[in-house]
Amino acid sequence: MRNRMITAGLALGMALAGGVSTAPAATAAPASATHSSAWGNFFKGRTDLTLDPAAAAALTSLGVKVKPFLAGRTGSAISFGIVGNPSDGTIEHVGGLVLQAGHTRLYLTNYTIDLNRGVVSGLVGFRQRADLFTIGAATPQGVTLALTPGAASVLNGTFGVTAFTPGLVIGYGNPVLR
Repeated sequence: MRNRMITAGLALGMALAGGVSTAPAATAAPASATHSSAWGNFFKGRTDLTLDPAAAAALTSLGVKVKPFLAGRTGSAISFGIVGNPSDGTIEHVGGLVLQAGHTRLYLTNYTIDLNRGVVSGLVGFRQRADLFTIGAATPQGVTLALTPGAASVLNGTFGVTAFTPGLVIGYGNPVLR
């Protein structure tokens, strides 16, 4: 049963995956239809990630494209399916993001929101789990997600820049449980 759910989740993620504009929200093209009915069939909900317009502009200026990996879209947000048991203080997800500049790619996947520690961790390059974002204040767009020192270091090292700093707000997260 677990393997069928994983396979179905992967198939759904691949079917729903598409490019994500890193243009500021005001200039980004509107996304097509949502897929909320599909989320309800496989997952316990979703977490929507909206890129911060300033972070999107900075990524674009560095030539870094952000695309969903085994994730979907809900409006202009990237949506990650929730799996596991959210009542234990953690919210586990499938899918993630791929950041790409030229031939260099960095995969950040399988996020876990840890409400007890106030961080979002994920697999870096499918290998090692690391704290990626701190969870900040609630805003109308969702809670702020700011880079941890470790995530900033990995991004700078991967792309050969110094632009990523700890505390840089990358976007806004909004978990939606069903």
